[in-house]
Amino acid sequence: MNTRERSLKERCAKFGAIISRLDRRALTNRQRQVAELRTAGLSLQAIAGRLGVTRERVRQIEARLRTRARLKRTVLEPKGSRSRSRAASFRIL
Repeated sequence: MNTRERSLKERCAKFGAIISRLDRRALTNRQRQVAELRTAGLSLQAIAGRLGVTRERVRQIEARLRTRARLKRTVLEPKGSRSRSRAASFRIL
């Protein structure tokens, strides 16, 4: 496996971990398709070819999914939990 393939695989795995927080039923069909194909390891170009859209449109859908997952994380976390863990990580003993 060359570096490019390894990088794609890592990005797809990271994307899968991020969107795993989302309820798949709350997504549109297109968002669900992009999420499934991206976590399967396909490139933006390959997904675009399968769905009949541009590579840029696939990137936009992926970006929107990432944003939704981040927003959901901040809503579900107890208030102040992130800031305390960050502060603890910078504490010098």
